Amino acid sequence: MKRKEFRKLVSVEKAREIINSLQILPKKEGESLENACGKILAEDIVTEINVPPFSRSTMDGYAVKAEDTYACSETEPVRLRMLGNIPAGSDEQITVLGGEAVEIATGAPIPEGANSVVMVEYSSEEEDTVLIYRPVTVGENIMKAGSDILKGERVLRKGRKLGTREIGVLASVGKKEVSILKLHVGIISTGDELVLPGEILGKGQVYDANSYTLYAGVQECGAFPLLYGVVKDNETVMRKTLETAVSECTLILTSGSTSSGAGDIMYRLIDEIGETLAHGVNIKPGKPMVIGRIKGIPIIGLPGNPTSALMIFNEFVAPLLRKALEADTELKKIEKGIMGTDLRSEGRQQLLPVGLIRGRVYPADRGSGAITSLSEADGFIEIPSKVEFIEAGTPVEVTLFDEVAKPGLLIAGGFCPGIDVLEDLSGILFRTLYTGSSGGFSSIASKIADVAGVNMPFPSSKEQSGILYNIPAIKNMGLSGVVLIKGYRRDVGLIVRQESTISGLSDLPGKRLINRNMGSGTRALLELEIAELINEKGINKKEFTDSIPGYFSGAKSEVAICEAVLSGKADAGIGKRNCAEKNKLKFIKFAEEEYDFLVRKEVLGTHEVRRFLETLNSKEFTSRLPIGLQVYERTGEMLPFE
Repeated sequence: MKRKEFRKLVSVEKAREIINSLQILPKKEGESLENACGKILAEDIVTEINVPPFSRSTMDGYAVKAEDTYACSETEPVRLRMLGNIPAGSDEQITVLGGEAVEIATGAPIPEGANSVVMVEYSSEEEDTVLIYRPVTVGENIMKAGSDILKGERVLRKGRKLGTREIGVLASVGKKEVSILKLHVGIISTGDELVLPGEILGKGQVYDANSYTLYAGVQECGAFPLLYGVVKDNETVMRKTLETAVSECTLILTSGSTSSGAGDIMYRLIDEIGETLAHGVNIKPGKPMVIGRIKGIPIIGLPGNPTSALMIFNEFVAPLLRKALEADTELKKIEKGIMGTDLRSEGRQQLLPVGLIRGRVYPADRGSGAITSLSEADGFIEIPSKVEFIEAGTPVEVTLFDEVAKPGLLIAGGFCPGIDVLEDLSGILFRTLYTGSSGGFSSIASKIADVAGVNMPFPSSKEQSGILYNIPAIKNMGLSGVVLIKGYRRDVGLIVRQESTISGLSDLPGKRLINRNMGSGTRALLELEIAELINEKGINKKEFTDSIPGYFSGAKSEVAICEAVLSGKADAGIGKRNCAEKNKLKFIKFAEEEYDFLVRKEVLGTHEVRRFLETLNSKEFTSRLPIGLQVYERTGEMLPFE
């Protein structure tokens, strides 16, 4: 057979350009949760429920009113009347009043009226009475509804590869089936010398490694590999196998038979029944690579040498697959980093889930408050039992769970749909920690977060009019080395049912209100607006607020507020226009608040923050903001605090 020489070798850059131009379009398909592991999400997953869906006990003990326990001690316990028992899964309706307690199991719903749980270790029973020997604080040993995942929160982003943690998240929000991207990749190994693993090797034969390494590589990228076995160096058989693969696959990978030897057939077949785009790349190893198309289906011929084939796959094919599946991840197992915050160990051997952000390592435990949840962990660090404290800046090695989709920014603070728009338009992956404005300031002060979304209002001085946002908080906390970047405005008001007769704050007395939680900017703004209202009307503030049932409540999210109004548990709530309109509720605006971004000065010059700011100031961001959010003349203005 006549030998055919390589065409002119193309550069690595040119080869990459050709490969990136190939049209590889995955299909969307529904997949059951039990079969979704390893697949790529075709769309964002936005939860329709809170997790947990109700406030529940984290300990076995007694549900009580915390104020009933404040005066107790080990020598002088408080005596509370026992009302009954609430096991996990119970739907029994019990209301706890002052001087009463209910026995409660771990995971059981908190009864109405109770605001804390006393651990069973600090109690004893005498007939129908429980003795409490240790005081508790409000919220102690209670996991509030939505404290893990909030209704309306995007828990998984389109393009995310589904692993064990993601499957757990999907199950916890009630997803039985998800939409995945399906991309079939055919794998053909060629050569008379190849034998399948498990068979007996003959003289001059070797086991076929490429089929299996490429199969695993394709799977790791989230695509669907199809094996066509070992094809001998026979033109008729090879042509038939290629034609079958072309009819069944979106992309075909071959290995072997790509050189210019007399027995190398693959490159000639591509020429004859399709189109060769490149034959030979100026790279070592991997020179014999072939790029072509057959009936519109891309085909990439890899070298037969297993090491060369895998090198070329990782360099060219894997990025192509991840790009087609919108899953731009790196395939690594160990990554070095430095601790981004001080960490106190438990004094025993520990495998600690962590997140990685630009080489900085943070605990991913929900309890630490550093990262939102285990689903956002990238891997774990192993802490020996003798290590009790790890100082910020200490080098550590992270064992990765699987592919790492590296976040570019850690953002804390108050929840806002505008942050999702910034993430989508900037092309930067955010890791978000919704702590409320107060938590955002604290996260910047402790150098955990890069950016905090804050909306904390303060009354202006006598010389000024209106409300000041965020600057007083920075000064009160003595923060330095930070920059406040003015963001955008958000409509704030009352959220009521469509048929409601409430028209403003002055109509709230006698109406059931669901307020936002303490520490949130929205609640602080309501306080200021009410202060202005009672000033105008010359009424007593305490009398006014006491006349509003639920004024001292504290919902963690606007979603919870909308649900309470929709269900009729509340007549009005406090929130943003966007949330009200999503839930088809009436919105009565009483203010525009300023939602700003507090940035640590040391990260201001990073690519990620620069891109964040470019996006904030872009016309596309302005046009994509949800209703009730709008930029204004100060958007993007930078105020440094030395």
